[in-house]
Amino acid sequence: MIVLYLFLLDSPVIITEVMSNVRGSEQTCGDRNEYIEIYNVGSDTIDLSGFMIDDLDVTPDEICVWDDEAILIKYPGLRINTSIIYPHSYAVILDREYTSNDTAGGNVQPYDFPDSTLILTTDDTTIGNGLQTTDPIIIFSITSACSTTFGTPFDSMDYFPYDPGDGISWERIDLSLPDTACNWHVCLDSTGSTPGQENSTTNAYDLAIRSESIFFRPAVLKIGDDVQIDARVTNQGLHEAENYTLIIYEDHDQDSILSADEIIVQLNGTTLYPADSTDFLFTYQHPAQGTHSIGFYVDFPADRNTINNTAFKELKVIGEIGELSLSPAIFTPNNDGIEDRLQIDYRLPDDGGMLDLAVFNSRGKLVHYLCRDNYCHHVHGTLFWDGCANNRKLPTGLYIIYLEYQYHNSVTKAKKTAILAH
Repeated sequence: MIVLYLFLLDSPVIITEVMSNVRGSEQTCGDRNEYIEIYNVGSDTIDLSGFMIDDLDVTPDEICVWDDEAILIKYPGLRINTSIIYPHSYAVILDREYTSNDTAGGNVQPYDFPDSTLILTTDDTTIGNGLQTTDPIIIFSITSACSTTFGTPFDSMDYFPYDPGDGISWERIDLSLPDTACNWHVCLDSTGSTPGQENSTTNAYDLAIRSESIFFRPAVLKIGDDVQIDARVTNQGLHEAENYTLIIYEDHDQDSILSADEIIVQLNGTTLYPADSTDFLFTYQHPAQGTHSIGFYVDFPADRNTINNTAFKELKVIGEIGELSLSPAIFTPNNDGIEDRLQIDYRLPDDGGMLDLAVFNSRGKLVHYLCRDNYCHHVHGTLFWDGCANNRKLPTGLYIIYLEYQYHNSVTKAKKTAILAH
């Protein structure tokens, strides 16, 4: 049978979750715990009788009412014997064998369905011919002019879906967005699935800050100096983030808890998309001499994971400082976001001279110029080195950072060592 599908973007019934790789062995548990979750996003009740399911492998199945009352023994609050789905509610299409007496392989009726969840099934002993991890799915009704999809069946080149892992479902991230590969994510719930309830991905907001992504320029200050703070916040969630604030504060009492009287500044963030980062820049003027514990707190009310919202960085302000300071002593340019660059802070006796900053290996051979004959408008500055020379990574080892500054008839020289490790 050839079926031509019309994909409707505003269908009131949408597929919201699919369990194709059930927990346990396929040879023992088989397909009895597979399911498809759908949701009525509309404001009207819908009769799902006559709706069809197609996994593009065999003749489409018809959605049928669930009439096996044995399911009520464990789940007395479920809705069965009907095909009516209420507005803004879920239905779960189960394999007919979900309540089978065959308990081989364990994992018997493993899901926790909320009360009032509508349970449906198909006119066959399987959903399709048994859901495969690469199967796209289409649910449609010709009479109701309604269709919804999972697995982008209209795009065969995106290689979605694929195996989400044993006992883990695919969940739609945003119910208002269409079926695209980027709008699905593996279930984040510890159980691996959320049939009949809000997806774990629906409110997966997560902003994070790490101490390794906070930089002070210079890394060590002389009393009376200002410090440029560069703090990076990353969106580790599944949704774009708005209306958040970065609070920078002095943890005077060393209790790692933000107090109102410790706040240095509050900086408002801009829209931040999933997997993107944004840098907050702030100049902290004239911090007092001593060691400061600077706290960074991402205030984001929608955040579901606040464990990674706070980071600390130590700032040192000393009485005197040499011409050259390096941080960290050992840097690892492996692109893991942790100490990938060597920070080089320099201080000069006066401005208006010519600066050379060079890198030598442990045998005293020049391997790289960080700057050469650079006219200096300021008496201090910061450079970074990524461990490369002539676009090639240098081997692990000890390297010497050498400063030479010519001003009128005088020459200032300084050198410090750092260790590059991969």
